[in-house]
Amino acid sequence: MKPVYLCALVWLAALFCPLSVAAADTALYTIVDGDARVLRGIAWSKLVPGARAQEGDLVELAERAQIQVEMARGGAINVVGPASVYAASLPGDGKAAGPAEWALSRGWAKAAATPPGLRLRMALATVEAADAIVLVHGDAASARIFVESGAPKVGVPAARGKDAPARDAPAGELWTRSGEKPFTVESHMPPGFVATIPRPLLDALPRLAPRFAGPAPTLTAGAEVTYADAESWLSGPYRRAFVRRLTPRLSDPEFRAGVEARIGSYPEWDRMLHPEKYATDKAPAAK
Repeated sequence: MKPVYLCALVWLAALFCPLSVAAADTALYTIVDGDARVLRGIAWSKLVPGARAQEGDLVELAERAQIQVEMARGGAINVVGPASVYAASLPGDGKAAGPAEWALSRGWAKAAATPPGLRLRMALATVEAADAIVLVHGDAASARIFVESGAPKVGVPAARGKDAPARDAPAGELWTRSGEKPFTVESHMPPGFVATIPRPLLDALPRLAPRFAGPAPTLTAGAEVTYADAESWLSGPYRRAFVRRLTPRLSDPEFRAGVEARIGSYPEWDRMLHPEKYATDKAPAAK
């Protein structure tokens, strides 16, 4: 039996059991292996095991680095670098019971989704699952999705407005897309694809949250985000959230210079930086 199918069977028994994350915790980073950093607010912090995940976390992973997030509701996601992943939504106490949403701009990830569900967004594909295990790889030019178990929905993200209607993806299928082309679907996992999967993602995702029952470690803020760090996110589907969040960085000359070079892409910041262009009170013309 292939390892990917074996790990799917192992997880089937646990899919319907809630993760043992403390009730007060929406999600925990239960694995942090290698060089991984998280952006909170406008500053990067070194990520450590046991840290609480927060909505809005942007995590950057170096080559072969690995993180795992176990959520109180929605399941778990494991990411292997080089990768960049954003916690767009983390359902928790006091919030509507919608799905968790993670955006993977590049890298490998495995998600084991449980109710109320988990949504993965990549540049060229979206995956929505409630009781399923999926293995994905994506970047700006391609997306690959293998369904280990369950029947998630796979769709094409829209540049603006609502995404296109998603389609059911049965277990055992590999969905591949590049550029503007439609998905191609194979009913099996080709050996060439198996050979590219990072070793940690061939196994079942371990359930480690019970090991972190004590107080969560405090993350120490370090270097502030640069324009180069943020540029791709400032032009993506979450641009509004990043524009609001990173407005304080306009006081930094280097960050501001990067913005000025593409000021047409940031009308909100153009109004702030160049109010004279939008002035409505003009002196009357001389007679």
